Amino acid sequence: MSGGGSGGHITPLLSLARALKSRNPNCSIVYIGHKGDKFDRLEQRFENFDFVSFVNSGKFRRYHGESVLSHLLDFKTIALNIRDFFRVISSIGKAWRILKKVKPDVLFSKGGFVAVPVGIAAKIRGIPIVTHDSDTVPGLANKIIGRWAVVRATGMPAEFYNFSQSNVVYTGIPIDERIRPTDKSTQEKYKKSVGVNPDHLVLLVAGGSLGARDLNDKILKIAVELLTAQPNLHLIHITGEQNEEEVKSQYSILLEGAPNKKVSVLGFTHELYKYIEAADLIVSRAGATAIAEFAAAHKPCIVIPNPFLTGGHQVKNAEQLQKIGAVEVVANDASAEMLLGKIIKLLTSPAKRRSLGTKLGGAAKLEAADDLAKILLDLNSKKHEK
Repeated sequence: MSGGGSGGHITPLLSLARALKSRNPNCSIVYIGHKGDKFDRLEQRFENFDFVSFVNSGKFRRYHGESVLSHLLDFKTIALNIRDFFRVISSIGKAWRILKKVKPDVLFSKGGFVAVPVGIAAKIRGIPIVTHDSDTVPGLANKIIGRWAVVRATGMPAEFYNFSQSNVVYTGIPIDERIRPTDKSTQEKYKKSVGVNPDHLVLLVAGGSLGARDLNDKILKIAVELLTAQPNLHLIHITGEQNEEEVKSQYSILLEGAPNKKVSVLGFTHELYKYIEAADLIVSRAGATAIAEFAAAHKPCIVIPNPFLTGGHQVKNAEQLQKIGAVEVVANDASAEMLLGKIIKLLTSPAKRRSLGTKLGGAAKLEAADDLAKILLDLNSKKHEK
């Protein structure tokens, strides 16, 4: 397996590794990641991997929404891209030596810039490649090596993707298998487990594994008005580790003298599934893995797609889900007051929340990890039959 170090890549890989070991306890799983990635905060990071290695790969920096002129005048980015081009070339040799040592039967690429040298090395060594794209816009790494893939698995329906459909398989996105559709008693149990009165409404704000400063700022602007309008509301705000102390400090100032206002602030948690299951409404970015987890729990969501990420993939994720009425969408440049109005409207409308949760849940693929595991193991079996 090869993939980048973001939560959007690692969570599916961990889930897939468990599914592979469940189907075939004797299979050997190798992880190749980018040197410098930090996995120490992951709860069950590599217990199912038999070999872990890292290569110091470079990446190609692109910024969605910038003009051609801006790109041409961004000398720092150009210099970094030139430097990293040579890093990629060097990394191909390192990846080739790793593959020679472990002799994999199949390479699975979740994307991320480290997948490029590993994928090229796999092609040179004649190793079958399976790629997986969570977002509706494939990442650059999988665009490059996907041309050699025997299977291109997708996180969303195949028709959402603009590449040839001949080898495309819609599997969904592997997620934390502890997340399942929530009934009333289960939700009450999880509310208690995260320290919330089961009779209170829970608004979960999650900006992604690295947080989202714009989203954090919007919530801080409306927090007092929101909590005043909804006295039985408990706000759980996951800020991203680098923003945790700043956001906590802001809430302390905002809520001084108002102990009845219920707010919990977390930088990061490896028990996100508990907070998802406890939530009555979720406000989030539009990353595909996060949306897949919310869908699995049938949770109503307001998504604020980040328009600056490469290819505008979060915007396109949100557009596709909005078309089927599965999420409410608020633009990144919308006012905090507009977001407040959407939140209050949904918190005061259980029927609308149920409708959104049901429609989003209809897009869930709970067996994604197992389906991907079957594809990989079947390819392995066919290779040994030859």
